[in-house]
Amino acid sequence: MNRWFLIIVGYLLILGATATAQDDMIKPLDPDRREQMEALRIWKMTEFLNLNPEQSGMFFPRLKEFEDFVHANQDKQRSIMKKIYELTCDENYSVTDEDVKKYTQELADLEREIIAHKQAFVVEIGDVLTAEQQLKFIVFDNRFRNRLMRSIYQPHSHHKGYKPKERKEP
Repeated sequence: MNRWFLIIVGYLLILGATATAQDDMIKPLDPDRREQMEALRIWKMTEFLNLNPEQSGMFFPRLKEFEDFVHANQDKQRSIMKKIYELTCDENYSVTDEDVKKYTQELADLEREIIAHKQAFVVEIGDVLTAEQQLKFIVFDNRFRNRLMRSIYQPHSHHKGYKPKERKEP
C-alpha cells in the first residue's frame, strides 16, 4: 500500500515539476481569471471529495498551508531553471559537469521535499478526511487539470450534440 502511494505521489509531483519547468513559456493568468479558476477548483474538490461543511472548515486552511509550501518550492525550482537557462545562454561561460551535478541535485532535493511534504500532508489529514477521501485527494489535481486542459483545447466537444465542422477540400 505504501509503495503504491509513493509511486502515485511521485508521479503527480513529476508532472507538476514538468509543468513548472515550462512556466517560462506560459504567460501568467490575470488575477481575476486565476481567482475564478481557484474558486472552480475548490468547488470541484469539495464535490469530488464529498466534503461536509465541518470537514471543509478544517481541510481547506490546512490545504492552503500545504499549497503555500509547494508554491514556495516551485518558485525555487523556477529560480534554478532561470539560472540554468542564463548559464546556457551565456556564450562566455563553459558549462561543467559540476554545474550539471549541482543543479540536478538542487532540483532533486526540492522535489524530494515536496514529495515528503505531500506524503505527510495526506497522512495528517486523516483526522479530517476518510481513507477514501484521502485517496481521492491524491488524484484530484491531476484529474482536474486534465479536464481543464481538455476543455480549453476542445471547448465544444463536451456539449451534447456537438459535431465538428467538416472541412472542405480546396
